[in-house]
Amino acid sequence: MLEFNATILAQIVDFVILLIFLKLVVYKPLCKLLENRSEHVANNIAAAEQERQEAEQLKAGYEAEMRRAREKAQEIVEKATRASEDQALQIVSNAKNEAEKLKENALAGIEREKQKAVAELREQVATLSVLVAGKIINKTMSKDIQRSMINDFIKEAGELQ
Repeated sequence: MLEFNATILAQIVDFVILLIFLKLVVYKPLCKLLENRSEHVANNIAAAEQERQEAEQLKAGYEAEMRRAREKAQEIVEKATRASEDQALQIVSNAKNEAEKLKENALAGIEREKQKAVAELREQVATLSVLVAGKIINKTMSKDIQRSMINDFIKEAGELQ
């Protein structure tokens, strides 16, 4: 049957002593090392989760800031567009006013020239009429009579207009 030999018994005793030694010397530090490692991993996971949440908050903040920046940029563009439209309307209005003033000045100049031409024409017609009348009457007129006739003719010509 089974033979019992001392070598096996010595090996069993050595094995038990080794287990007791390992339990006293190695098992506690190994358990403590594994526990520390487990805590370290748990802390890293918690820190990673916290950092992820902070990153999400930062992302949300940046997105909100980007949205505000876009809105502000759009508002600036709209203001600039309105300002340019207003300026264009002002320029057109100023151009119309300037054109109207030029037109009025030109019409006034034309009217002055017309009045001047009419006055010169009246004077020439009056002088010619006096000369013709003098020849028809065949008499010599003094300057006073001639001036009186010219003034009468101018007055009558002015009433005809």
